[in-house]
Amino acid sequence: MTPEPHRSASVDRHFLLVEDLLRGREHDRHSLAARLGIKPPMADRLLNAALRLPGVAERREGRRRIIRMDVALIAPAPSYPTAVAACFGSSLWPLFEGTGYKEGIRDALRDVVGRTRRRAVFRDIDRKFWFLRRGGEVALLDRSSLLDDVIEAVLHHRVLSIEYTRFRGASGRLRIEPLSIAVHDHQLYVVGRGEGGELHPYRFARIGAADVLDDAFEYPARSDYDPAQVFRESFGIFLDLPVEDVEIRLTRSWATYAQSHRWHDSQRVEIAADGVRVRMRVRVCPELEAWILGFGEEAEVISPKGLRAKIAKRVADAAAVYGEARGRGGRPALSKAGMGRTQRATAGKGR
Repeated sequence: MTPEPHRSASVDRHFLLVEDLLRGREHDRHSLAARLGIKPPMADRLLNAALRLPGVAERREGRRRIIRMDVALIAPAPSYPTAVAACFGSSLWPLFEGTGYKEGIRDALRDVVGRTRRRAVFRDIDRKFWFLRRGGEVALLDRSSLLDDVIEAVLHHRVLSIEYTRFRGASGRLRIEPLSIAVHDHQLYVVGRGEGGELHPYRFARIGAADVLDDAFEYPARSDYDPAQVFRESFGIFLDLPVEDVEIRLTRSWATYAQSHRWHDSQRVEIAADGVRVRMRVRVCPELEAWILGFGEEAEVISPKGLRAKIAKRVADAAAVYGEARGRGGRPALSKAGMGRTQRATAGKGR
């Protein structure tokens, strides 16, 4: 049965009023009458009907009656810990410089803080919680639309066809199922499943182009894919390297720092007679090697033997490079004692 014209028009007016209220618009009898093309008495009846809806509140300015939607009446105000947690999360906005997500993060914070009962304590909140960015994702400065495509593919479980450049420079077209967008060392990665089913973290800055295909894939169950488990034994971003029990001996000058710092969830720190023993079970990866080399002569790899040999070779190669520079008339390299002092000074500056 076709609805009567006047009944359909009445329903449309109700929907338009609800739409306005949900969009944050306020109405009195005159603005509502103009909006819906009705007379003020009819607008009064609609205002009365709207006040029976959950979340609709009324205020008066003289004889003028105004209604609006008050979200706080529908949803409870965020708790104090929730608002503080939003502040911590929003401090990541510097990573997304150059994209619309920067302002999106700030808008989300304003929404949460604006609904808390303790709004006064959140003044100047953009300076009270700060994420110290080191470099950041350079690719976002001129390719923010690429991030939009990747996010859409992750959210809607769409296959991506990407042009990708490997670390060594080789390039090619790949087809992946994007499962997560990960942040590691202030850089973005797309954790994707290749055509062979293998997981790989693809560096966002090395994705030259991406096409979101119509092909959809079924997002895996948590038992089949959980980033917390996938990266549990990773010291860096690599997933295809062996996991081993690693033991490092640091000089005793690192005792306080090692006891108050966590490099990996699996680490155990022991203060021994010959120094500080740090043990962990991790993937033996380039990030682990760089971490060890960063201690200079104040760190020694005890195990595994393969890692010990590799670090020894890299130290010897570095010494040879500095020796060649000295022979060519370059500035002399820092002494080992000087390197140790530099490392200690860096660690002492609040790290």
